[in-house]
Amino acid sequence: MRAEAPEGRVFIVDDDAAVRQAVTLLVQSLGLRAQAYASAEAFLEAYDPGSDGCLVLDLHMPGMNGVELQQELTARGMRIPVIVITAYKDDPLTVRAQEAGALTVLYKPFKRDVLLRSIESALQQH
Repeated sequence: MRAEAPEGRVFIVDDDAAVRQAVTLLVQSLGLRAQAYASAEAFLEAYDPGSDGCLVLDLHMPGMNGVELQQELTARGMRIPVIVITAYKDDPLTVRAQEAGALTVLYKPFKRDVLLRSIESALQQH
């Protein structure tokens, strides 16, 4: 693996409990801090913009979707690197997420190592 874990927290926003738990356990297994939310609204209520970290964000969720969350963060002046995860290829929301500044888009099911490299890269940018 690597000599030391990058600094920061990995915020996970996904309405699918199984995905949320799997990503959280993966992040924690590497010695990184993870905080998971079932909705974009729950994340917005709890997020401290002074926190270092990155956001692993599902696109399709009830209520506010992933792109809407990205847009709300931007409107509030909150900058956090975003990794989008989605099960839908060829989805217009994917393009919108990239236009809104997502660092990368990963399609479910994604490989563990690809997600980890994406998180490490995002944490280095913040």
